Amino acid sequence: MIGTTHAAFALLCYYVTAYFVELPFDDPMILALLIAGSLLPDIDHPRGFLARQSYLFRRTSRGVSKFVTHRGIVHSLLAALIATAAVWVIAAFYDLGMLAVACFFLGFISHLAADSLNPTGIKWLQPFSKAKVRDGIRTGSAMEKFLFLIIIIAISTILYTAHLELFNIFFE
Repeated sequence: MIGTTHAAFALLCYYVTAYFVELPFDDPMILALLIAGSLLPDIDHPRGFLARQSYLFRRTSRGVSKFVTHRGIVHSLLAALIATAAVWVIAAFYDLGMLAVACFFLGFISHLAADSLNPTGIKWLQPFSKAKVRDGIRTGSAMEKFLFLIIIIAISTILYTAHLELFNIFFE
């Protein structure tokens, strides 16, 4: 999946949860960590979304890709737990709260779930298991674009249902 699809899917996962559990829909730190988590696993790809955003991410991505393969160990539950632990330490230092950390984890896991839909798939339990989860949606394909459209419609529906006032600009 491409970066925008990962970010949109993470938002959908969060908004579905937020709708039923009554979490905030517009907290910038929560949404920023959610999106960061949804994009971070592709730091192992030198042409990934983050690598194209800044020199620092590009250099980091190139360095990481020298040691691991794309959709390798960085695309695993172990990496999600390690990255979330690091975010938890940073969040404690800045007094951000556990919801922000949980949203980072949700973003990371949503990335892994979305990449499980790709024919290449991922090994969720690497390095402990070589079992791979995969499906048939190729990165950048028409099917991915259709999936992205469905995700955006679902997000819009949830936001419309939960916060009609956000759509007042269309009805004035």
